[in-house]
Amino acid sequence: MSFMRGWTRVVVLVLVAVIALAAVYEIYQFQLTTQVAPIGKTLFQVSTYATMAAGDYYGKITYGELAKHGDFGIGAFESMNGEMIALDGNFYQITTINGVPQTVETTQTTPFAMVTYFETDQTLYVQEAMNYTELKAFIDSNLPTLDGIYAIKIHGTFETAKTRSVPIQTPPYPALLEVVANQTVFNLTNVEGTIAGYRCPTYMDGINVAGYHCHFITDDKTAGGHMLDLVTQNITIEIDHIQQYQTQNLP
Repeated sequence: MSFMRGWTRVVVLVLVAVIALAAVYEIYQFQLTTQVAPIGKTLFQVSTYATMAAGDYYGKITYGELAKHGDFGIGAFESMNGEMIALDGNFYQITTINGVPQTVETTQTTPFAMVTYFETDQTLYVQEAMNYTELKAFIDSNLPTLDGIYAIKIHGTFETAKTRSVPIQTPPYPALLEVVANQTVFNLTNVEGTIAGYRCPTYMDGINVAGYHCHFITDDKTAGGHMLDLVTQNITIEIDHIQQYQTQNLP
């Protein structure tokens, strides 16, 4: 079984490299169409999503180093030990132990993360019930183009918020699909909190997640995780139009 898993990982990593090369060209074109971006308009990413999804959960950089590139974002931890969310320069870890966010130590490491210095370019308001699918469609309808990269911050009251975290893994690491099959789900009701995440265009699929990838944390810092579903009540949506994209530790 371990022999077959090893060959499967090799094949997946080769496919990741091909996907990454194709995506790099599209990202290069994206950067050519923008002016030199100020630091607050740059998305900094560690590794690629496809690399992590194939089972590479080894830490690439410390959170102390990651914090030098942004104060807002999402990510993972070495050995997939929970979900990360960063707001206003504060980094939190949400594990399956009890789902309560813990402050991240600067020496902890990440296999995959996305951060930026958040600057609001666009603000939207929702004062009605929307599920996650409806909310994403609403945001899409208000974006200037679906070919851009956007940082998304949503704060307010949620009738429900369904989140998850994943359990810590040991080498040889399984693929992410196997890890998620054993996820812990948290069903929250009538909570106030913040969603942090990104929307990436379809041409970035593999190097990142095409579409929305968001995490959540409650205002009282008692719960959170990777966002699975929700129902809104009264929320404010802030959107940062990313102009430049940087990566580190590509496969």
